Amino acid sequence: MSSIKAEGLCLLVIVTLAGCVTAPTPPESGGQAEQAVLDASFSEAVQAMEQGDLTDASARFEQLARDYPDKSGPMANLGIMAFQEEETDTAKQWFERVLAVNPEHVQVLNHLGVIARHAGEFDEAERYYRAALAADPDYAPAILNLAFLFDIYLGKPADAVELYERYQSAASEPDPRLEDWIFDAKNRI
Repeated sequence: MSSIKAEGLCLLVIVTLAGCVTAPTPPESGGQAEQAVLDASFSEAVQAMEQGDLTDASARFEQLARDYPDKSGPMANLGIMAFQEEETDTAKQWFERVLAVNPEHVQVLNHLGVIARHAGEFDEAERYYRAALAADPDYAPAILNLAFLFDIYLGKPADAVELYERYQSAASEPDPRLEDWIFDAKNRI
């Protein structure tokens, strides 16, 4: 596969992941008042992030992570922001903290797979993608990322075709280039 196509696929993955915002899990204790405060604070942090004020968003999410260390949402968003800023080590640290609280957090597992793939750790990337799919078999970004891993990095086009077709069924709006990827992978089988 050409490097241009590989770069395009990697860009698609980053763009696909860029919009991921994860909400905190509801508290198990503390009642509705605590949940209302958490929801309001979280919404303010998300709004700051969506407006591009990453400094404010980061400060708000960090405060939430300190105040609610058992909630994965603030930590996951800190990891996502670090990932988007290409601060891989920081992103991994936040994502690992998320998994300590919620080992089946599909977005975090998927992001860790992307980080591992970028580092050339393909077996680890596959483990993360498969863990995400074990938690949610229809999580489209992990399906597509696993397909990319097989297609581009591991030279397993037959496995990739199966995943591309699965992604086509799972995604609400599959990438318009999907048919080309399937055609290309089938030609290499």
